[in-house]
Amino acid sequence: MTAYQYLFVNLYAMAKILITGAGGQLGQCLLDGALLRPKQQVLGYDLDHLDIADREAVYFLAKESGASVLINGAAYTSVDQAEEEPAQAWAVNANAVQGLAEVCDRLGILLVHISTDYVFDGASSIPYTEEDVPHPLSVYGASKLAGEGFAFACKKSVVVRTSWLYSHSGHNFISSILRLGAERDEIRVVHDQVSAPTFAPHLAAALFRMIEQMEREEWSLERMGLYHFCNSGYCSRYTFAQKIKEWSRFKALVLPIASSEFEALAQRPACSVLDTQKIRTSFGVNPPSWEEGLKDYFTLKKI
Repeated sequence: MTAYQYLFVNLYAMAKILITGAGGQLGQCLLDGALLRPKQQVLGYDLDHLDIADREAVYFLAKESGASVLINGAAYTSVDQAEEEPAQAWAVNANAVQGLAEVCDRLGILLVHISTDYVFDGASSIPYTEEDVPHPLSVYGASKLAGEGFAFACKKSVVVRTSWLYSHSGHNFISSILRLGAERDEIRVVHDQVSAPTFAPHLAAALFRMIEQMEREEWSLERMGLYHFCNSGYCSRYTFAQKIKEWSRFKALVLPIASSEFEALAQRPACSVLDTQKIRTSFGVNPPSWEEGLKDYFTLKKI
C-alpha cells in the first residue's frame, strides 16, 4: 500500500463537496481520491463549466447542489506570465476568491482555499510557520496572499498553503524535466531555490481527512484557519531534477546553475520550506516525504 492509498483508508464522511478548478492538478486528484470514498459525494467543475468570477452562477450551483464544502482548486499559476498579466492573476487568485467567500458565507458552506509558499520571500533559514509574516516577491505571490485574506472573510474557512505541487496531469516541474530530458543533451536547473516538492494526491488525501474531522465535530470554528501542508523534507530544484532523472533514466545531463543565470520574469523565494507541525497536531496528518511522493508519482499512475 502506498502512502497515497494509506491516507485514504477508512474515510467515509458524508459531506457533499463542490470542487472548483476540477481540471487542474489538485482538482483531478480530488476527483480520483473520491473513488476511494464510496460514501463521499464529490462534484467537480472546471473553467469550461463554471466561471468562479461569476458569483450568481457559483451561488446557484452551490445552493442547488446542496454542498456543505467548497474546495477552491482554481488558480492562475503561471508565475512568470503573471508579471505581464497582473490583472488576470488578481482576477482569479484574489477577486474571484472574494466572491466565493461571500457565496459560502451566505449558504453556510465551508470554504477550503488552496494557497502557496510563494507568499513568503524565502529569506528565512528555517521552515515558515503559519504565524510568520508573508512578504511575496511576485505578482503571483501577492495575488495569492490577497486571496487568503478574502477567503478568511468567510466565517467557515480553511486556507491550506502548499509548495511545488505536481501530479500526473497538467504542466509542472516534473513534466518539464521529463520533456527536456527527452529533447536535449543537457538540462540546466537552479540549485539555489529550496522547498518541498508535494505530490498532489497526498495533498488531496490530507484535505479529505481534514474535512472528515471537521464534519464529525460539526464544523467547529476552532478548526478553521490557516494550515501548511507539503511533503516532508526539502531539496533544491537541481536535486529534485536529479532524482527525477534517476527514476526516469533519461540520458541528458543535469547541470546546476544559479537563479541569477536563469532568465525569469518573476522573482522566486530562495528557501520557502513550510512547517507542517500545526496540521500534524490538529488533524493527525503526517505528510509522506518528498522522496515517497516522487516514488508514488512513478509507481502509482492512477488510483
